[in-house]
Amino acid sequence: MRFVGIICWKLFTSMLALSGLTFGGGFVIIPLMRRRFAQELGWLSEEEILDMAALARAAPGAVTVNVAVQVGARMAGAPGALCGVLGTILPPLAALSGLSLCYEALSASPAVAAALYGLRLAVAVVVADAAWAMAAEGLRGGDWLRRAVMGAAFLL
Repeated sequence: MRFVGIICWKLFTSMLALSGLTFGGGFVIIPLMRRRFAQELGWLSEEEILDMAALARAAPGAVTVNVAVQVGARMAGAPGALCGVLGTILPPLAALSGLSLCYEALSASPAVAAALYGLRLAVAVVVADAAWAMAAEGLRGGDWLRRAVMGAAFLL
């Protein structure tokens, strides 16, 4: 039971940090989750994270929450899934609660509008990096059919 508690705590704090320090949604956080859970912690393989991300995109709900549930369930069962979800949703919930309190003052601010406009570029770069990483992983060792499907999907 102690081992599950350690995994749950590490999962919760990892997701809390990733969710609290990223801007742009699931397509931004998935490469960071891949780095954390596959490369740094070694809990999952790169392919498993990509499979989880694909399944998360197909399932209803937020992509990040869906991946957090899958990682948590794989590592520690239901308690892990709950810790992953809580770590994922608490930072945006806190931020939105705080922003809603001062919405009137912030909504007309040119500085806030300029900052959000500037963040669009950062989000675009991170999404492009995620797409590049997933394409590179998908093409590695793939047969001609996989490459043809990926090429057709890209063109569409």
